[in-house]
Formats: sequence, C-alpha cells, structure tokens
Amino acid sequence: MLRCLALIAAVIVIAGCQNYTTGLQQTVDRADETVAIAALHSIVQAQRSYSLSHEGGYATLAQLSEAGYLDSRFGSDKPLKDYVLTLTVNSGSDAGFSCLADPVAGRQGRHFYIDSMSGEIHANAVQPASAADPAIN
Repeated sequence: MLRCLALIAAVIVIAGCQNYTTGLQQTVDRADETVAIAALHSIVQAQRSYSLSHEGGYATLAQLSEAGYLDSRFGSDKPLKDYVLTLTVNSGSDAGFSCLADPVAGRQGRHFYIDSMSGEIHANAVQPASAADPAIN
C-alpha cells in the first residue's frame, strides 16, 4: 500500500513540475513577443522621422542605427530577444517599407508584420505574418 501511495505521489510531483515548466516557457515566449512588438513600434517611429528628414525616403536597420534613429541593437545581424527582424525598403515612386519579426528557429511564438502603409502590427501563429493577417493593435 505504501508503495502505491509513493508512486501516486511521485506522478503528481512530476506532473506538477511539468506544468510549472510549461508555464514558465509560455511566460518567456510572451515576454519575447512583447519585445518584438516594441521593436516594430520603434522601427515605425524611426522610419517616420527618417522619412521627414530624407525627402520621403526610408532606410535599412543599419542606416537607421548609424544615423541615431535606433540604438545599436538594431544595426546588428543578431536576433533581438529571440526574434529575427527583416526590414524591406522600397525607394522611388513606390517608397515604403515592411518589417517582419519572426521567432528564431526552434522557438515558439507568434510571427509579426508591419508596413509603412497602415502602421498596424499583424500577427500569425504558425508562419511569417503579412498584411492579410489580423491586426493586433
């Protein structure tokens, strides 16, 4: 009887630890998503400021960082809090930009998209986001 109770207690402890670990990972994933969303907001603000002082043009992350519109974290190729930022800039009569924030390989989390047309952040839970995905703001 004691063996049976000990076995049941061990199963309960293991299950409790697994739920606790899963909850911690979800908290980390949500925190990383918050950093990615804040980064996209910063990029939009930097692009707006840059555009006003550069005749309607837009810049790459490295250019925005070098010009002081964004801090040095944005100018490197390293992921920002487990998110990879991919900025695409168009010039000329089709001037604008779009930016993706995707979790690094092997990490959980939503994918985000923002562009110069709407300024709204769009999210997709399973693949890179686009303007067609639901806006989160």
